[in-house]
Amino acid sequence: MKRYSTPIALAFFIHGTALAQSVKDTICILQMNDVYEIGPLNQGKDGGMAKVATLVKQEEARYQTFVILAGDFVSPSVIGTTKIDGQRVYGRHMVDMMNKVGVDLVVFGNHEFDIPEKDLQDRINESQFAWLSSDVQHKNSDGTITPFYRTRPDSVAFPTSFIVSSKNQQFNVGIVNATIQSNQQPWVVYQDQLQSVKKAYQQVKRQSDVVIGLTHLSLDEDKKVARKIKHIRLIMGGHEHQHNYVSVRRGDIAKADANAKSMYRHLIFRDGKRGKIKIISDLIYLDSTVVPDPEIATAVKVWEDKAYAAFRATGLEPNAVVYHTREPLDGTEANIRYKQTNLGILIAQSMQAIAPKADAAVFNSGSIRIDDKIAGVMTQLDVIRTLPFGGKLCEVELTGTLLNQMLTTSDRIKGLGGYLQVSPNITFNGNNWQVNGIEIVSSKTYRIITPEFLFSGAEKGLEFLKEGNPEIKVINRFTDPTDLRTDIRLAVIKYLVDIDGK
Repeated sequence: MKRYSTPIALAFFIHGTALAQSVKDTICILQMNDVYEIGPLNQGKDGGMAKVATLVKQEEARYQTFVILAGDFVSPSVIGTTKIDGQRVYGRHMVDMMNKVGVDLVVFGNHEFDIPEKDLQDRINESQFAWLSSDVQHKNSDGTITPFYRTRPDSVAFPTSFIVSSKNQQFNVGIVNATIQSNQQPWVVYQDQLQSVKKAYQQVKRQSDVVIGLTHLSLDEDKKVARKIKHIRLIMGGHEHQHNYVSVRRGDIAKADANAKSMYRHLIFRDGKRGKIKIISDLIYLDSTVVPDPEIATAVKVWEDKAYAAFRATGLEPNAVVYHTREPLDGTEANIRYKQTNLGILIAQSMQAIAPKADAAVFNSGSIRIDDKIAGVMTQLDVIRTLPFGGKLCEVELTGTLLNQMLTTSDRIKGLGGYLQVSPNITFNGNNWQVNGIEIVSSKTYRIITPEFLFSGAEKGLEFLKEGNPEIKVINRFTDPTDLRTDIRLAVIKYLVDIDGK
């Protein structure tokens, strides 16, 4: 693992490397974004930290190499939800693998703030890589606002800008950052994105020959940064989970596929002794043609074995195939919390299939944590990744008035976890909500199957869904461990196995 003497500016030396440009330095930046799983996906074909390690070693043999991750790695993660040795993992496995692979620099994504504050601080302290934050700061218990810090073994504040120097000091690359403001926490303070990036840019440009961005923003936000700060040559971005390369004014925006199914390689060099800085970007797929690094693959398996043992103790078999997808199943947060998706429909249908007395199925989109698309062979592990917290289902008898209120409120809280995914027989005709094509009657009693959590009053925006509400007639709960309604994941697995091939 490479270590640095200063968090803001560093001389990044690798001796004995063969550079592609014989008379000039080359810096190779390897870009990942939105990496939640340490193991490969799609039956071992795509991604995984062992394949990342292979690519890192390959590029280090040729270039001065710098490995970055553009946000979202401690959560959401299927292993992160398990308890190992009595403690919730909360991204500990990811930081461990990133240390072993040799990641050099990261920024916050919105999902870094999913886990409790103390656990995030523990992950920061465990990390052997640098962190950059131009616009996100920490609100302390006394109300003061400071940069985030590594508190152990030394107290080191996160810088607002970063500099990488080429091997022979021919040029410097400045790096600035911005993070999407979509996961508000009381201990996190988001500064104005554009003002923060401009300030960091002004700080670093005097020491740099070229300035690039390392962001976790929506593509539209990245485009805005590129338009407003036109001298940023490249933005290495995250948040979207599908690879993308867009040119805006004088700069480009590059995003790789989630879970290291692909990585971007950016070669930065001076064209001629005193020529302009050039950047050549290539998307590299970490597919079946990439051989996993055996040492990292072994370390991954140690974590997986511990997590899988925890799953098997609950009756789940991670490696069992349950379904072959006809089209990618969309569980991305950017869609699942704003509209009905095909993955949401499948889950709702699986709930309805085990509840023949229910009129419809309704569940909160926040229970889907995969933030990815599932394509090809689908295993029980994919179901666990989708619904890592599991949870019991119940059947609620409620008035049409409350059912209408639920559905209408859902439409107003798009973007939140309380936005509802529903079974296909719930529709809206432009004026009224319907069940089976018939307008919901306020005085009628309906029976829906739904997660128990949704009727606990704990879902933001839907706090009125709790016992004691006079519009709720009965909440039917199920405790028999053989009943599929005791774990939504069991219901989904059963349904997918039943319909696969039909």
